[in-house]
Amino acid sequence: MRFIFWSSIKAAIAGFALLSAEPSAAQYFDIYGEANRNLPAAQAAYDAMPANASAHVRAELVSDLIMGLIGKAKFKEAYELYLANADLDLHPDAVAGAVGHGLVAFVTDEALQADYLARLQGVVESESCAPCYARTFAAHHIARYIYVKQDDLPTSVEWHKRALDLSRIDLAANDPARVQFAYQYASYLRNLDLEAAVGAVRETEALAFEVLPRDDHIGWLYVFLNNALIALDKGRTAEAADLFGRIADIGAKEWGPDSPQLLPIYQNTAVLLSRLGRTDQAVEVALMAEANEGYSDDGELGYQRALVARLMYEDARVDEAIDYYNRALVLLERQQDNLVDMARARLDLADALGVTGDHKQALALTDLALSTYREMFEPTNPQRRGRQTQAALILARAGETRRAAETLAPVLDYNEGVLLDLYAKDQDRLAIASDGNSLFATSVAVSLLAGDAERAWRSAQLATISDLALSASALAYPGDPDGFSAALEKVRQARDGEEAARTRFAGGESSAAELAAARTAREAAEAALEAGYPDFADYLRPRPLTIAEASGLLADDEAYIVPMVFPDRVVTLALTREGLVWGQAITALHEARQLIDRLRNSLDAGLGGQQTFDAEAAHRLYRLIFSAEITDVVAGKERLVFPASGPLSAIPPSVLVTSLPQAGAAPEYLIEDHAISITAGLGQRAPNRARATRRFAGIGAPSLAPAPQDRFGLRGAIVDAEDISALPSLPGAQEELAALGAAFPDDEPLILTGDAATEAAVRAAPLDQYRVLAFATHGLVSGQISGLSEPALVMTPQAGANGAENDGLLTASEIARLSLAADWIILSACNTAAGEGRGAATYSGLARAFQLAGARSLLLSHWPVRDDAATRLSVATVTATGQGISRAEALRRAQLAMIADPEIPGGASPSIWGPFILIE
Repeated sequence: MRFIFWSSIKAAIAGFALLSAEPSAAQYFDIYGEANRNLPAAQAAYDAMPANASAHVRAELVSDLIMGLIGKAKFKEAYELYLANADLDLHPDAVAGAVGHGLVAFVTDEALQADYLARLQGVVESESCAPCYARTFAAHHIARYIYVKQDDLPTSVEWHKRALDLSRIDLAANDPARVQFAYQYASYLRNLDLEAAVGAVRETEALAFEVLPRDDHIGWLYVFLNNALIALDKGRTAEAADLFGRIADIGAKEWGPDSPQLLPIYQNTAVLLSRLGRTDQAVEVALMAEANEGYSDDGELGYQRALVARLMYEDARVDEAIDYYNRALVLLERQQDNLVDMARARLDLADALGVTGDHKQALALTDLALSTYREMFEPTNPQRRGRQTQAALILARAGETRRAAETLAPVLDYNEGVLLDLYAKDQDRLAIASDGNSLFATSVAVSLLAGDAERAWRSAQLATISDLALSASALAYPGDPDGFSAALEKVRQARDGEEAARTRFAGGESSAAELAAARTAREAAEAALEAGYPDFADYLRPRPLTIAEASGLLADDEAYIVPMVFPDRVVTLALTREGLVWGQAITALHEARQLIDRLRNSLDAGLGGQQTFDAEAAHRLYRLIFSAEITDVVAGKERLVFPASGPLSAIPPSVLVTSLPQAGAAPEYLIEDHAISITAGLGQRAPNRARATRRFAGIGAPSLAPAPQDRFGLRGAIVDAEDISALPSLPGAQEELAALGAAFPDDEPLILTGDAATEAAVRAAPLDQYRVLAFATHGLVSGQISGLSEPALVMTPQAGANGAENDGLLTASEIARLSLAADWIILSACNTAAGEGRGAATYSGLARAFQLAGARSLLLSHWPVRDDAATRLSVATVTATGQGISRAEALRRAQLAMIADPEIPGGASPSIWGPFILIE
């Protein structure tokens, strides 16, 4: 589900006047500021206006009320008031505000639109009103009109930039409203160029520090909103949710807890909570927002009811969701001008009805919704593509598999094209990848039910690629990221140049020679990229394999298991040397997701050694994944391989319970029957690269704060520090690295610990010469420490060092720039399997970074690792591999030995032995 971008923009615009409520010299809010803070007073003054009032008085009172209405988000009323008094000499800011909002929201007559645009542009081009708001306000509304009515984002961004530039001229240097125009520009730029928008957001933040008079000024709401949107784009959902909490606090204080301006803020907060799996809280917030519906019309009320319904559906409250959907449709059908919201509510209701078995009504609603989307949007429109994907699953669930496949086919073709386009912009791939799991997982189910196994297998791989593509956008080509980025950008520019030349040539505006030159430039740029980085495609865009190609990469004793979780079922594919089979298990609504949450929560709760493991959830989840068809296939296989993607990547498969324990006995785990590993893609399992010559390098045990007496859960400690030097030292890490080095007695290992374990030392070390690398230290996820926006390993901070390169945080992007040739890397730290944020793809952080740096396989931890357990597992695994045992089997034996050893406190708990997983 895409983030509610337009609602957030609407909230920002609603607060435009309030942002400027603290007047500075030469601002029109010296005159009208009180009206914006006190709409009832402005309304009362207007209502009490004498019938014989002069034109001047009428103009003042009408202008006053128009700006008050805009300040309180009553745009329609402001526009209608302007229309009724357009003959008066209204203040230009009132004209710009009323016309601007009316133009975008309410005007459908093209001639009237053109007339209004001309008026606004005349205000922009006039210098007579400076210093005032009219020019900047008008430019802002022209930008909004172009974006909403003409669907021309690049031109809209240009106009927002013009509004920002005008604000520097028209507004006083200390005017808080300058922050608003900077915010608007960054917000729209974000949809055009994400990386450029990051810079614009930082500039907005710097401006806020400069001009906002206090920490809780309303202007900070927009700064936080920008940062929240960027965090979402980067996959840092939890960070965005926290920021929306701060936004709501500021808004409630400024506007009051029942203010209608809080409605979209609460709506977005609820959506983010749902994304984080906190579905019950999401419903609570969405229901609370009903108190903020004061200015909502039927369409907006219908949208709110539909949102509550969607969140209830996510919380497995399907009957309540159906009731709310029906209430939403009653409201939406009263207001026929919002067909998209109605179509969305119809399709979501159809989805819920299909889960309950009411396929007849579900199909009727689906047909109505698809008709609307096809009429209103082009085939490549993201909304239409997303809704066709949803419709395909509804159709397949109802048994109409042929229609489902036909509905899904064009969406698959388009998304595959962008996802696998080596020259597509990162943000375009991000948009595809963020929705990719749903699309390609749906394709798996639809294709299997339609009997197209090859299409299902391809889609299963693309679902995995879409997860990894999210992180690939933030990292770069190993060894030479800057050079690769520059070469790739030249190709993109040359392709854009050729396309522009082709358009001009078709329109008779250029010659064939110009088109030929553009084509030659594009070919030269592509050739240079291929020559300089011949294998970059293998790193950044793994190619989907056919069933025959993929099965040929598996050993006779291996099975590749791909589980797909749907709201009402689990579908599992199993690939072996013999071919592909599949099975499915029908579930209660969201049962599999809830089981995953239960299991993961029990593992997290057991870190202290208590027996909190939810064996029933682990067994039920095993039975859903390993249906009879899958169980038959894996019965004779020694090793199971799972993909690094999807909801099940939140837990290590080794802890699944194959048989519930009898009284007084222990459960039987999947690891007891099979060695287990994770892969980013079968096509990446055996790259043809040179083998390193030296055997072991160990890095970690940084010099930090003194360690506490209790080392039991040291490496899993909760981090809450502004300075990483406040983190506790890890005595066990020093012992672990020494023990790992001793496992290679015939080689002189490289050990960097204590004061020697710095970022500079890591970059200077010849790490590409070592087959096994071990990092034993704290592992941090995004947002876990102040200023950290990506996963990182903690090194010793260098005293007096400036810049991020020596701050003691070896981040994912810095790791990706290393040059490695290791057979495998051991990350003996907490959270190293975590993604770029708590809401990000599980293996998208440090795992992807080390993969890009050149590692063949990695040993990672899913959750905080107990200090003594980390040492025991890593040393035993490395020692066994030195004896010729495979990595997966070596890890299996180390885990089983810990389970069986009564001398290890709590060692039989999966929370203690289970965090490590092997990625190959």
